[in-house]
Amino acid sequence: MKNTKILAHMPNTIIIEMSTDETILALYGRDVEEMCLNKEYDKKTLSTLFNQQTYNEIKYFFETDENSLVIQWNQKYYDLTYKRLEEEKIILLYLFDVTRYNQIEEKLQSSLSELLSKKEELQTVFDLAANGISILDRNGMFLYANKFFQNMMEYTMEELTRESCISLSSPEYAQPSKTAVQKAIEYGSIEKFQKVCITKSGIPLNASMSLAYLASRDEIIMITSDITEDIKYQDKLKKQVAIEVAKRTEQHEVMCHQSRLAAMGEMIDSIAHQWRQPLNSLGIIIQGLRHISKQNEIDIDFLKEIESEIMEKIHYMSQTIDDFSMFFRISKEKENFNILESIKDAIRLIDVQLKNHNITLKINMTDNLNLMVLGFANEFRQVILNMIHNAMMAIVSIKEKDGKIDILIKQNRKNLQIEIIDNGGGISKENMPKIFDPYFTTKDKGSGIGLYMSKVIIENHMNGLLAVKNKKDGAQFTIMLQQEQ
Repeated sequence: MKNTKILAHMPNTIIIEMSTDETILALYGRDVEEMCLNKEYDKKTLSTLFNQQTYNEIKYFFETDENSLVIQWNQKYYDLTYKRLEEEKIILLYLFDVTRYNQIEEKLQSSLSELLSKKEELQTVFDLAANGISILDRNGMFLYANKFFQNMMEYTMEELTRESCISLSSPEYAQPSKTAVQKAIEYGSIEKFQKVCITKSGIPLNASMSLAYLASRDEIIMITSDITEDIKYQDKLKKQVAIEVAKRTEQHEVMCHQSRLAAMGEMIDSIAHQWRQPLNSLGIIIQGLRHISKQNEIDIDFLKEIESEIMEKIHYMSQTIDDFSMFFRISKEKENFNILESIKDAIRLIDVQLKNHNITLKINMTDNLNLMVLGFANEFRQVILNMIHNAMMAIVSIKEKDGKIDILIKQNRKNLQIEIIDNGGGISKENMPKIFDPYFTTKDKGSGIGLYMSKVIIENHMNGLLAVKNKKDGAQFTIMLQQEQ
């Protein structure tokens, strides 16, 4: 052959020159020396150069119309082609080393197999998912949907390819669905978009949908959950809550009424105490008038003095009625009021009883206080009166001879703090956790709603706080009220 020097140095290629009877005439290529094939190849034949299996493959290849054949030889892979030189009765075999390419191909085949396996796994997960999963184009048309979605909407996959997420929506949700698709494309995703879908049989279906846009494929993944039962449950729950709220409201109104009745009973008792002294005084004056009438001369100035004293007693009794009437007047709207004045109003209603039981009540307050708060003045007076009445009854129950009730008013950051402290022996440990419970009482004839309603008034009606603790030889009730800054 010509140019044998060039052929001897060709990389990755082996050229076998042989006669038509398969006798090896020459070997060319850089790999020949590396594989030591140029030694003693004389008189060798093709069958002695390759193993039997490879030789049979080459012989078969000569008989076919194939262009090339990949063989394995000396731990390498070669792409085999051949050329017949009829005039010289020579056959040239060209073996190109494709080992590297073959390894790459094997890796690609392995990766492809793994991908196909993963695809099958994902397809199984896709179809067994407990939510409807579908793939849409940018117009919302269905490209694919899993079995769950098909069963949920009652459509086959073939039927779905002619539909869109917009066409399956109820009329009022058609435009919002279109907007949701556009937003998913614009922002990348949209979550928990709720709407009503219509199944193939015309049944409305409440659905929650999340959409994610895949820019690389220009497709949208949509996950759909049937929330029809959830909506029904929420509606049922709302009705139950409404019924329960109505019951509690009615119960609260009954307790408010009971609280006022209980307070009214205490107030009537207080009125009796308030009126007893002036009525006795009036009785004595009337008896004195009988003796004066028997005298020949009546001192006009003395009569005027008696008249003034009678009118003073009557005014006191009238003022008492006015105080009690104001106490039971229901406040419908919040108003700004002075808590010191309200506390004094409450004390005035029970002052006589306190004196009868030899109980001293003092009000102390820090200087330069803003005493105005927003709330219900009459309800606040009811709370203070209840606190003082409870303190008085506690002091009486332990037969304390030197009863004391101290009311301290001070500023606590943005709150006005009122402390009512007594020396009535305090509250037992077992009763402390229940002290504000409705219908809980330690009194023989108590209603058990006074402290409960006081807490409701302060905390629910006036956004404040009412707490209690034992202190020294008595109890301390603390009221915290927010002030407008």
